[in-house]
Parts: sequence; structure tokens; C-alpha cells
Amino acid sequence: MRVAIIADIHGNQVALEAVLADLAQQPAVDQLVIAGDLCLNGPRPKEVLEILQGLHCPVIQGNVDAETALDGSDMSTKKQSIVAWTRAQIGQSGIDYLASLPPSYLVTNPNGSDVLVVHANPLNLEDFIAPNSSDATLEPLLSHLSPNVGALAFGHLHIAYIRRWRQLLLCDVGSCGLPRDEDIRASYGILSWQESTWQAEIRRVPYDIKKVVKQLKQCGMPKSEKRRKILLAAKY
Repeated sequence: MRVAIIADIHGNQVALEAVLADLAQQPAVDQLVIAGDLCLNGPRPKEVLEILQGLHCPVIQGNVDAETALDGSDMSTKKQSIVAWTRAQIGQSGIDYLASLPPSYLVTNPNGSDVLVVHANPLNLEDFIAPNSSDATLEPLLSHLSPNVGALAFGHLHIAYIRRWRQLLLCDVGSCGLPRDEDIRASYGILSWQESTWQAEIRRVPYDIKKVVKQLKQCGMPKSEKRRKILLAAKY
């Protein structure tokens, strides 16, 4: 069984299309899941939502999807302006779509070890699981999971990595549209059931970043200069 996970697209249509093209060249997957943060902070939010809805695959909600679905009145002025611009681009149907998304998706493995896909962690949309998160951090986030869950796939941190915690495979698939692990290429993950255990692969895909930088300059999104810098530096 093979499961592909794409997270943190952030309105980057060019990166999403490159990732989907790369995925199409790989051995077939049994399930594709989109792990949230779909359209805020990028130049093509509407187009990204249209592509994702056309895939007819499970899509879960990320923290900025939840923020975009709200009116933004309790946010900082800077974020309010970006949210307002994004809401105008995607329209009410897009806002309603983001609001309707579930927080997780369980991929059932006929062999008995399932994959749980979340945005940040199984309990909320905000607290990240880092490559070096301690037992004290992970215990309250993960110890309640069913023993049938053998792998947890997520994004949120924009830093791709693979690690194990006890019997659980943890895979941050990184960010498709706004990586921050000092690798400018788009990132996504593929989990494979092999020899009675889950294995993970992080795939990095080059794409036309200059095109996206140009889109950011021309799209009218507030504070786009910061996003251009992050895109080109791929770091915090």
C-alpha cells in the first residue's frame, strides 16, 4: 500500500502542479491526501483550490485554512489584510469549502496498520512536532492514538523529516509551496507499506520559482515582499 501526502501549498499553484506531475511519474499510490494550509500567503489561492477540488481526494484543514474561513477580526492588522485579500480571491464558495474541511483523515490499511494524516498534530492545528521534539512534548500529543495507527503524516512546520517515536513512524512531509528547511524545491511525502512496516520517502521537486516571484509581485497580495524572500531563502 502506498499513500502520498501533500501539505502547506499556500497558494503556490506552480509548485502544486510540479508536485502532481512528479507524483504521476511514480509507482501508483492507493491514496492521496492533502494535509492543509491550502491557499493563504500565495499568489494563486483560487486556482489552487480549484485544482485540489478536481483531484477528488481527501483534504484536511490547516491552521491558516481555519483563519481564512474566519473574518479575521481577532488577527493582527498585517494578517487581516492578507486574509481579506485571499477571501476576496476565493469567494464565498471557497471560504465555505475551507470551513467544511475536517481536521484529520485516517487511511485504513488492509494489513492492519493505519496512517493518520493531520496538519500539525492529532490534537490541534497549531502545536508543531519537531525533528527533535522530546518525549515530554510528544507524549501528550501522541500517546492517545489507537494502536492500529502505525504512521502519522503531517506538515505545518515546513521542514521535512522522518523519525520514529516508539512504534510510530512520524513523517513531516514538508511544504509544497513555501519550504523553510533551506531547500527551495517543493516537498511532499510518500508512505509505503513494506515488510510489515511503514516506510517514508520525502520527495523534492524543482519548479519555476521565478514565475511565482513574478506572480507575487503582480497579484496585489499585501505584504508579498516577505513571502518572496521566504520563497527564495527557504528558511525562517
